[in-house]
Amino acid sequence: MNIISRVSTPDEERWRIYNKIARRILPLILVGYTLAQIDRLNVSFAKLQMADDLGLSEAMYGFGAGIFFIGYCLFEIPSNMILHKVGARMWLARIMIVWGLLSAATMLVSTPMQFYVLRFLLGIAEAGFYPGALLYLTYWFPPFVRGQATSIMLLATSLSAFIGGPVAGAIMSGFDGSLGWRGWQWLYLLEGLPAVLMGLIFWLVLRNGPRDVTWLSKDEQALVARDLEQGGQAGSHRHDKFRDSFRNVNIWCLVGANFCNLCTLYGIQFWLPTIITQVSQTAVFATGLIAAAIAIPAMAMVVLYARHSDRSGERRWHAVIGFSISLVGLVMAGIGGENPWIVLIGLVIAQCGVAGTSVMIFSLPATFVIGAAAATAFALITTLGNLAGYASPFIIGLILESTGAFSASFYGLAGLTVVGAGIILITPALRQPRAAGADEARPITEAAGL
Repeated sequence: MNIISRVSTPDEERWRIYNKIARRILPLILVGYTLAQIDRLNVSFAKLQMADDLGLSEAMYGFGAGIFFIGYCLFEIPSNMILHKVGARMWLARIMIVWGLLSAATMLVSTPMQFYVLRFLLGIAEAGFYPGALLYLTYWFPPFVRGQATSIMLLATSLSAFIGGPVAGAIMSGFDGSLGWRGWQWLYLLEGLPAVLMGLIFWLVLRNGPRDVTWLSKDEQALVARDLEQGGQAGSHRHDKFRDSFRNVNIWCLVGANFCNLCTLYGIQFWLPTIITQVSQTAVFATGLIAAAIAIPAMAMVVLYARHSDRSGERRWHAVIGFSISLVGLVMAGIGGENPWIVLIGLVIAQCGVAGTSVMIFSLPATFVIGAAAATAFALITTLGNLAGYASPFIIGLILESTGAFSASFYGLAGLTVVGAGIILITPALRQPRAAGADEARPITEAAGL
């Protein structure tokens, strides 16, 4: 099975090599990040039962869901710096094992304060996996295929909803009352332990870079090394120290754009089950199925958008169009009011826009900085961007308590998409014309199937 499209690679040999790498690396990263997303967001389904058991108001739930990102943001940059020093194999495995144990332990909470503490600790434990995995991809894939490699990883955002929604609904409906435990307790236990197992698999299977594997020949390793070196030199101007990212205005622009994009992502994800039940009056299992259906178009968007961007070599307008798609969807959801079909279609469109924009944003940092600076850049962008994961759910909870409806929240998120698009448009490096011959490096031949 070919994962990387041939239209993005300069020649047949590179197309073959990068597909070999993709088949070895990307399934592991995809599964790992899918489990991370499931363990991060299963609280949105657990809330349907847990809120009454723990005495959580809408605002208290929003605070507890969002406090995860405070711990996450505090430790994300140090975590990525450590990963760059000690290697991805050990560090990503350690992250997965610890977060899986803490996620499973959430089943034991019995008070709002215990819920807050476990969510905060879970954020600390998971910190570094997302930017670390993105950084890890830059060790294997040069810029001309990096968009597609990143898109496979980012499929996890939608895939976790596609899998996690029905599974969460089935667990909470089918296990509720078994052994005296509530459905939400079983949910945390049964969805936390797979991350521990996957962490062990990472330790056994993952390798830190092309030079550490036997399944690439010496010539193949040398070719990849040359491509990575040339890709780094082309756009980074040798910014390769940890501190260089903090002085790079392009990185700070991506920080702002990512924050705006993630406000929509987490605003929808943490409240989606509640939105679905409010507008459609469905039971828990049916809510999970609807959430899964909503995720399918976004998965297709991620792959197709990345392939088109890699083929053209263009990122700026792809990101702006992604924000524009989110804007249309959010306005539609706000206008929809009590009409469930309009609201849900609007959320589908908005999530497609978020997915496409995310691929563009995280394809760019390693074209501005390299090495240690790239490690800091990925962590910085996700750290400050993920403050949206704290602010967005909490503010939406306050608005919901005040108004009893989600429309005002949708309009607020729509405004942020406009800000995000504006930031992309003024990013200095993206305003420069592409170098002559850029298109020649990406000849258009027949595309390979996914």
